[in-house]
Amino acid sequence: MDPLSRYDPTRNNLLVISIKSFLIGIVFTLATILEFYNTSYTSIFLYLQFICLFHSLEFILTYIYNNSEIDDDSFILEDKELHFINIASIIEFLINPIKIHTIFGGVLLLIIGQFIRSYSMIIAKENFNHYIQKQTNKNHKLVDYGIYRYIRHPSYLGFFVWFIGLQLILGNIIILVVGSIILWKFFKDRIKFEEEYLIKFFGNDYVEYKNSTSTWMFIS
Repeated sequence: MDPLSRYDPTRNNLLVISIKSFLIGIVFTLATILEFYNTSYTSIFLYLQFICLFHSLEFILTYIYNNSEIDDDSFILEDKELHFINIASIIEFLINPIKIHTIFGGVLLLIIGQFIRSYSMIIAKENFNHYIQKQTNKNHKLVDYGIYRYIRHPSYLGFFVWFIGLQLILGNIIILVVGSIILWKFFKDRIKFEEEYLIKFFGNDYVEYKNSTSTWMFIS
């Protein structure tokens, strides 16, 4: 069955979706305009542009490839910890004189991270979900092809690389180190919890897949 045919309009608040879309568009547009007038803060403007792109793609790709699960939180803008890190990152950029001057390297990692994240969503299609699934359904399949053939949980790896790229754009040291440790610990616990259910869903097939692939994040 086409996932578009399983779209559930009751899951969505169109007003909330339109407001979030509008605000993301405003931030992206202002950052783009100001980037031409104040080169001293180019790093912050790039930072904001990539954040806007990330949240927009989360919603767009969910709509296109997993329409039955689309809702007004598919932008994943409800994550308070993520907003806290964003604010802390900008504050460090403004007050910490010690910088890692690697804007080009940061942009490169951002592009790579975003590609891995987005491509994993495209390949997984309906099998990708922003929330850990505790119950399986007839459409839930083990994805062990495409990028998943080489990377276990590529969406997490993509986000991790993307986060490092963000901090390198700003030249931040403190948030880069502390944030990376916190994020790694979060993914370590999440992967352990998620894989308990994946083993229940797919049994030995997932165990074999797990043993033959790596997360590439030093997480077994």
